[in-house]
Amino acid sequence: MRRWVWLLAAPLLVGCSQVDALQQVSGVPLATVEIAVDDVLVDQDVNVLTSPVCSEADGEFTCAGTTLDNKPITVTVPDDQTQVMTIKIDGTQIFSGPVQEVIEKAGERTS
Repeated sequence: MRRWVWLLAAPLLVGCSQVDALQQVSGVPLATVEIAVDDVLVDQDVNVLTSPVCSEADGEFTCAGTTLDNKPITVTVPDDQTQVMTIKIDGTQIFSGPVQEVIEKAGERTS
């Protein structure tokens, strides 16, 4: 019986890691920022009600979402070479760092 469970579960687990790997190399800057934001929120154990949705204007990215207890999640990535992402929950900064480093760290976990 255990063999059947493993045989059925194995393809599902492999599929998940393949999807994660594809997202990390999306090549679309807006999608890359959204993926990085989600990775940080997961790493920080933030319970999310609405995942932050990002938009871009004049090279600057902004994202907005909400936590389970209805606190606003705000993200900014200025239009500069460093692309340092700042994530705040209810006005309190929980993260500041380069988007690329977040993506690379997530890629290391999946390889």
